[in-house]
Amino acid sequence: MGARPQEQHLIVYGKKEITIRFGLNIYGIFVILGFILSIFISPISLNEQLQFVYHTEHLLKEEKVIQLIIFLVMGAVIYFPATNIFYHQLSKREENSEIDSASA
Repeated sequence: MGARPQEQHLIVYGKKEITIRFGLNIYGIFVILGFILSIFISPISLNEQLQFVYHTEHLLKEEKVIQLIIFLVMGAVIYFPATNIFYHQLSKREENSEIDSASA
């Protein structure tokens, strides 16, 4: 007789927790980007008339810039996996302690 309305499936997602891992990863991104940005903005200063002045004599040589970027990339390569491995081990330890306390 009459057409039945189609069933609609509603999926409800809870709020995503902001974890220590997320905070440390965001912190790391801002620190690395800040250091890279500082390479290019450090020669900028204000003079007595409050005008921006770009001092070309304070610029790093190309070789030093490359060395600094390599240093920052290597720091990031160490920082991010170390942070995520630490968080993974911390969450495993918490799960194990919950299992131990539940079985006791």
